[in-house]
Formats: sequence, structure tokens, C-alpha cells
Amino acid sequence: MAVEDPADRSAGGATPRTRLNREVFAGLFLIVSAAVGYFGTLPLDAGSMSGVGPGLLPKAVSLGLAAFGVYLMVIGLLGNHERIDGFSLRGTIFILGAILAFAATVRPLGLLVAGPLAMLISSMADPDTRPLEIVIFTAFMTAGCYLLFKVVLHLPIPLLPPLLGY
Repeated sequence: MAVEDPADRSAGGATPRTRLNREVFAGLFLIVSAAVGYFGTLPLDAGSMSGVGPGLLPKAVSLGLAAFGVYLMVIGLLGNHERIDGFSLRGTIFILGAILAFAATVRPLGLLVAGPLAMLISSMADPDTRPLEIVIFTAFMTAGCYLLFKVVLHLPIPLLPPLLGY
């Protein structure tokens, strides 16, 4: 006697499953991202046994990212997961837009403008965000970035060049 799954009955039958699922695509994306990162750091020296070079950390992170991508692909191929019904570009567009906005504004306008701008743009990736929460989060993150990068680490990141100089 076969036992029926109540979830399948309530959903109107079995859900379509495939090997090309979210895990496989996420793993493939991570592997491609890791390859771009690794090949982008090829000119950098990884160092030697006596000292760490500037390319060691980015190469190690790329290899770790690729390993996690392989893990996700194996999990996706071995299991019987639900297929992807649709894909939304909203998150991708706003996250990449936030990165580009930060890169374009950090030097001319400084960290106190570029950081909040990037956080506000990236918050639009999720349609369920609430404006008050984002404003509070942005204020605390900007203060935290200032304390970390300028006060603790003393990095030469411009704060607000139009008003305070470099």
C-alpha cells in the first residue's frame, strides 16, 4: 500500500522535478565567478614560504568559492529538486547597480555619500523592504564603516571631499 504525501495532495499532484535546478545554477554561477576572480589575480604574486604576497588571499577566496560551487552542483545533481519556474532580474540589477554607484561615487563624493547611496540602491532589490528600516540600517552601517575604516584601520578613504577635502 502506497502512502501519499499530504503536501502533494494539497498542491494538486506531484511537483515537476529536474536536474537543472536552483542549486545547479547557483553552483555554476559561483564557479564562473571564482574563475573570473582567479584569472583576474594571475598577475599578482601569491608569495613564498617566507611571506604572503598580494595575490594569495584573492586566489584562496576564489578557490574556496569554486569548491563551494562544485558542492552546490553535486547536491543539485544528486538530489531530486524542484525545477525553476521563473527568474527575476530585479535583485541582480539593483545589487550590480549599487556596486557600480559605489565605485563611481566613492572618490569624488566620499564614503559618507557613496556608502549610503549603495545601501539605498541595493535595498530596492527586495520588494518587501520598508523605508524606515532601510534608513535606520543605512545610518548605523555608515557610522560603522566610518569607525572601522577611518578610526580603527586609518585607511585613506575620502569621507566627504567636497566639504572636508580628501
